[in-house]
Amino acid sequence: MILAAAKPLASIYRSVNTYPHLVEPTLSGNPDESTDTELAAQARTVIDDVNRRDIAAWAGLFATRENQGRATTDVVHAARAATAGAVDSMLVDIDAVVPGTVDDMDGSVTIAEPGSSGADVVDEIARRVLLAGGRVLGVRQTDIPGRKPLAAILRYPA
Repeated sequence: MILAAAKPLASIYRSVNTYPHLVEPTLSGNPDESTDTELAAQARTVIDDVNRRDIAAWAGLFATRENQGRATTDVVHAARAATAGAVDSMLVDIDAVVPGTVDDMDGSVTIAEPGSSGADVVDEIARRVLLAGGRVLGVRQTDIPGRKPLAAILRYPA
């Protein structure tokens, strides 16, 4: 959540706020004196900064967990881990499409022919991560370690 408020109200609101996702930068000034377009442009800058920080922090944790055997960029490994509820968080390429299926029992992956229609393996893995209480962030491929379709941090070695 991004707060748009004049100085006295902004500090009062922050002192009583209990919402954990209120970001630090405040859109200063009276929001009634700005157009929706102006507020959206200011908010976009804040959102971009927050996303950059989140992705950088995630990438640092990924590197640490990779050294511990608790991270992967392999789609097959991630599918098995997601099926077992072992994925804590995952970055997915918002443009990636890996046609195929993921087995409901063991998480094995069957890749379909390129260009074929049907299910997307990456979407199915993300669904399983979310159902198990994990976190999924959609990002550009350049933000994913190894520029793969996905990268996952595991709760435990799987």
